[in-house]
Amino acid sequence: MLLLYLFSFFLNNFIGSNLFLMRLFVNRYYPVFINVYTIWILYLLFFASFRYSPTILFEIKTVPFETINEYSTEVIKWNKLDFFKNIFGNIILFIPYGFLGILYPKLNQFRWMVISFFIIINILEFSQFYFNRGMADIDDVILNTSGAIIGFFIYKKWFFIKGR
Repeated sequence: MLLLYLFSFFLNNFIGSNLFLMRLFVNRYYPVFINVYTIWILYLLFFASFRYSPTILFEIKTVPFETINEYSTEVIKWNKLDFFKNIFGNIILFIPYGFLGILYPKLNQFRWMVISFFIIINILEFSQFYFNRGMADIDDVILNTSGAIIGFFIYKKWFFIKGR
């Protein structure tokens, strides 16, 4: 929540006067950006060198908030960077997907954006498990979907142009 507040403070104070130009920029270049960004995300999810390990047993984690709790109580004690990379990285990396209403007008509706993103991120998570590239973790789905929801609200508040 603090991150969202700081981002809104930045937008209001530093970009507010040029909001029309910023909206135009986002609406014009977002389609190119999201395609390149998606390729990079897929690379991270499936092909990055840290994704394969013959010694790690990949599993499906179905208990909500188990990994989040583990990182919040245990991992943060000995490795704060891993905590921030896992928890906040899973949120921040998926914020741009909240702007998908620029490309697909049906996704300007909150319900359709959340349902669509939730289904797609579940497919990606279980594909990681199926291809032995990571764990299928319900907490990743929760954090990734939270990031897309934050992105959706940012898009609706500052970048949505009616009639597009």
